Amino acid sequence: MDWPTIIVAAVIAVLFALVIFFHFRNKKKGKSSCSCGGGCSGCAMGDICHSKNKE
Repeated sequence: MDWPTIIVAAVIAVLFALVIFFHFRNKKKGKSSCSCGGGCSGCAMGDICHSKNKE
């Protein structure tokens, strides 16, 4: 492999790692990954994410 390919692959790997890092950090803080903006009350999947019957 040549240097430009290695650099692009490294940048993509770093961006992927940052996405994973921030996802788990937000999940640990209790923040939602939903992009509804108005909270989970208007989200179609709200009852699944925050079900009262945790299994």
